[in-house]
Amino acid sequence: MLTISLVLALSAIGYLALNLYLYKIRRNYKHMNSPPVSRNLTWFLGVLPDFKKRLQLSPNGAHVLAQYHHDYKWDLFVLPLFSKNIIYCMELDFIGKVLADWKTFPKDEGYKKVFSFINGVRIFGNYGLLSDPGTNVWHAKRRAMDPGFHKSFLKSIIPEMNIVVNKLMNILKSRPSNTVSDVCLDMNQSAFEAISSCGFNMSSSVMSTHGQHIVKTVPLILKAMTLTMRESSFKYPWTWRKEKMTLKRSVEVIRDLIKNLLLERIKNDLPENPDLMSHIIKSNQCSDQLSIDDLVDDYLVFLIAGMETTAITMAITLFYLAQNKDIFFKVRSEIDSVVERGESLKCDDVSKLVFLEMVIKECLRIKPPVRAIGRCCVKDNAVVNGLKIPPGAEIHVPIMALHHDPRYWENPEIFNPDRFSLDSKKKIRSFSFLPFAAGARSCIGKNFAILEAKMVVSRIVQEFDLENPNPEVTDLKTAGFVTSRPVKGVKLKLCPRPHS
Repeated sequence: MLTISLVLALSAIGYLALNLYLYKIRRNYKHMNSPPVSRNLTWFLGVLPDFKKRLQLSPNGAHVLAQYHHDYKWDLFVLPLFSKNIIYCMELDFIGKVLADWKTFPKDEGYKKVFSFINGVRIFGNYGLLSDPGTNVWHAKRRAMDPGFHKSFLKSIIPEMNIVVNKLMNILKSRPSNTVSDVCLDMNQSAFEAISSCGFNMSSSVMSTHGQHIVKTVPLILKAMTLTMRESSFKYPWTWRKEKMTLKRSVEVIRDLIKNLLLERIKNDLPENPDLMSHIIKSNQCSDQLSIDDLVDDYLVFLIAGMETTAITMAITLFYLAQNKDIFFKVRSEIDSVVERGESLKCDDVSKLVFLEMVIKECLRIKPPVRAIGRCCVKDNAVVNGLKIPPGAEIHVPIMALHHDPRYWENPEIFNPDRFSLDSKKKIRSFSFLPFAAGARSCIGKNFAILEAKMVVSRIVQEFDLENPNPEVTDLKTAGFVTSRPVKGVKLKLCPRPHS
């Protein structure tokens, strides 16, 4: 009896201590709007029960946060989720200042937990460009890598990019006429070859030997990252054992391959015209904390990020062109005026595809590959626009919601590339369009991605008529915790264009 009383007393003390601890944290946010929290014994959970209930019916957490914004109409509010406090923000000036100050608002530590290691399997490591929250090591590496995406480099890879595009054309033309295919798969393969050959000078023999394995492993990595965020049971060693073993074997093969490629490059002199691999090697010389495995981390970041987001954008662009025939023929007319049919694009030709770039940007607006980004306040007494931000606060920037806010975009659900015309884009509010984020941690490869998308899509549009085999499907449902992919792929019929 005494033992039971002692346990109850200790439980009561623990419960009171927990509530006192959370109360002290939450009172730092009392100057911000917040959804109501239960006043019963579950107060300490905050809105976590409601959040989890909504999450079961939603594709991801970003969608749930957008629901709260829709329900309460606040542009900035805080969600207390047990010990976490997430600030959801739709105020453009606030977002701009947070993204610009990477020292006060580095990446949320949650990125590191998801991207660095998954159940002991090294993915992007602790100091990878994507997983490092914002240490001085990251800053030095980022500055060293920036020249790797300079205009001079992008111009130099156009001949190699044309080889990738020509190979894709041969594959598409070899298929029976009117074949329905998932262009996501074609874009995945093409994006892999583009980043591998243009960015890393990977030989054709290595790509043919390992390419399929790499392309198939990327979805496994993304699925494991999603499970890490969404399924609390995934961290236990006895759960999802088959998926974890497959991931471990697949990633080890890729990392060993990359390590050998890097060691071979280090052994030999760096090329006169350095590629991305050369810049990765140079950037990792900025600190004696870094090892060959850290080089592999950054190589893998560029490989997966370069493949995944660009492939999604190209596939979605083809879908919207198939859906909007007037826009399709306007794009084709522009392409025909720039380059002869069947000819490869030259450096000067790419910049002339102005309307095609407008189409690609509208696709990035309406279906951004990344739905949201997060930052974390790490300094005391941080103030943005007169609002005090407590240390430890997680700030959620909802890219998808911003891209569909009618205050910033007229008729946001309508596909309209003219939003990005020379005159119209002057009216676009700063930080209302964030497909590549902004500030010091904006996507380093954004110009590479736009170049690749223009070169691939232009050849497909010039050589094929695009048809949607399911006319009742007028929109693409996208979902995902890491990237936002079309749930059922992008099924299109590519009909060879008749010769006039």
